[in-house]
Amino acid sequence: MKGIDVSKYQELIYWEKVKAAGIDFAIIRAGMGKYITQIDPRFEQNAFGALSAGLHVGAYWFSYATSAAEARQEAQVCAQVLEPYKGKFDFPVYFDYEYDSETYSKKQGVTPTQTLRESLAQAFCEEIESRGWRAGVYTNNDYLRNRWRLDVLKQWEIWLADYTGGPDVACGMQQTSSTGSVNGISGNVDMNTAFVDYPSLIRNEGWNGFTAAAAENWISDTTNGPDNPVVIAPDKIYTVKITGQDIGLVCGESGGKPAAFKLVRCRRDGNATLWHVIPVGEPGQEAGIYPAGGGDRIFVAKIKEV
Repeated sequence: MKGIDVSKYQELIYWEKVKAAGIDFAIIRAGMGKYITQIDPRFEQNAFGALSAGLHVGAYWFSYATSAAEARQEAQVCAQVLEPYKGKFDFPVYFDYEYDSETYSKKQGVTPTQTLRESLAQAFCEEIESRGWRAGVYTNNDYLRNRWRLDVLKQWEIWLADYTGGPDVACGMQQTSSTGSVNGISGNVDMNTAFVDYPSLIRNEGWNGFTAAAAENWISDTTNGPDNPVVIAPDKIYTVKITGQDIGLVCGESGGKPAAFKLVRCRRDGNATLWHVIPVGEPGQEAGIYPAGGGDRIFVAKIKEV
């Protein structure tokens, strides 16, 4: 899918022309910081225009957080801004932390470290997901190599800015240019390619105010019980094939433990859907994989002990 991301800097956008130009989706800046007054002044206009033109829509929130508590506060304000769009936005909500975020942090006397950056992303994403929105993180290759770890971020959707061709790491969406030209927009606009069918994933899993599809008429190529779990090494990905209905999958946990696995809808292949089961928990942790719309457990997966 071909998309753009926009903010107040694109000024007035003629969304019908954007749609006619072949754009499938838009990621719209909802705002920044920790106060409701910091909503992007063009957000509501852009959201209405993009939805009315028939585009798929997601959002991002630019962070100035200097602590996990502030990142959670940003997510709470973001969720407040997005509340009217539940059941309408079918792309993730992204945490945007960049060089300007770090410059601001230093001016406040807080030096960003890898641990701090990761805690900010985790706090924002966990808070926004607790409010029903699928979370993602906007990042670039420098950040992934030097400023935080992909292993920490991979439990959320990755939106990678990489203008050098194909993405250097696996991601759900790639920002491919900051100098794109699209009819209906004056000046440059960021261009993006989505590799994941987010509208199907978000609807089927019940994110963003949608109701998860009821699980009927499907067959999994992996079925087992707790006595014979699928064992997945921490650095590996397991793929499960669901034939028939395009259902969502969820990871069931008990005892208040963090999720052991992230489940990523890879692609639709004829009458089947391929899902990646990615370990994000601790070695030895196991969990049941269930249909998002309810139903019996499909299989049990366990992270290999090392």
